[in-house]
Amino acid sequence: MQKKLINIATYIFTLLLCAFLIWLTVKDLNQEDIQKIKFSISQAKYLLLIPIIIMGFVSHWSRAVRWKYLIESLDFHPKTMNTFFAVMVGYLANLAFPRLGEVLKCTILARYEKIPADKLVGTIIAERAFDMLCLVILFIVTFLVQIDLAAHYFNELISRFNQNSDSSFLKMYWLLGALVLLILLLFIFKSYIKNSNVFKKVENIIQNILSGILSFKNMKNQKGFVFHTVLIWAMYFGMIQLGFYSIGETSVLTYKTAFSVLSFGSVGMILTPGGIGAYTLLVQEIISLYGIENAFSVAISWIIWLVPTIIILIGGTLSLIFLPIYNKIKNG
Repeated sequence: MQKKLINIATYIFTLLLCAFLIWLTVKDLNQEDIQKIKFSISQAKYLLLIPIIIMGFVSHWSRAVRWKYLIESLDFHPKTMNTFFAVMVGYLANLAFPRLGEVLKCTILARYEKIPADKLVGTIIAERAFDMLCLVILFIVTFLVQIDLAAHYFNELISRFNQNSDSSFLKMYWLLGALVLLILLLFIFKSYIKNSNVFKKVENIIQNILSGILSFKNMKNQKGFVFHTVLIWAMYFGMIQLGFYSIGETSVLTYKTAFSVLSFGSVGMILTPGGIGAYTLLVQEIISLYGIENAFSVAISWIIWLVPTIIILIGGTLSLIFLPIYNKIKNG
């Protein structure tokens, strides 16, 4: 009963968080901004949606194939169509309920491919570990390809610090004092922290990530796994870059901006179910840094989020319909 109440409270909190983030995205828009958004959307190049949609499905197919390689390392050989259907249904479920998609993926494949669900859980952990590694690499690449922009904002922070030296030094002393206090508290209560449930959960997550990455050495098709991993992220990147071209005001944005949107947007997709609210807010802020007016930043952030979401809604629903039909034909 208590667990059920916690799950309900978590779900309500998630919905409220999504609503709050969406409000943050649109709260500063005035009537003029709204008219600009309507105009830019009405003039958008909708033919570009065709290659974007194709790229979206290719990325999901590659994810299904990559998952299949992980499962095959356990000496199980599921049909690629079933892994694809499971992936799409999992994405669909994640739009409504956080983390339900991962459970549903395993349940579906366990049912139709007769693979023990607990075995599949390990492959999900390994898959997430590699995605986390890719995200870290992506952030590094994002920083390196636009180190000049990073230097510019660093210099700007230094300039602000010099202009407000008295208050800045006071804030710095407070910050250093808080840091020293935190270190002392960690040292005093280190034994309690190590035995706490939170520490054990974090430690378990880190161990799972490391074991997931290390599982690569036992994989039979390592080259295929790497190829599809690169292809997944390349498709994500291409979808964003083509999204920029769909609106005239953002067509000037280069691959550097696409890298920033992909890296920070991926964090937004983790924060809320399907990235609702968080993705658009982060992307909007990132694009604004590149000199794009706020109204057009809002417009493109919603386009870039909405198209992949529609792909999941359509693809996930069709997968639910065709999953039993395909397996009936296959087994008949």
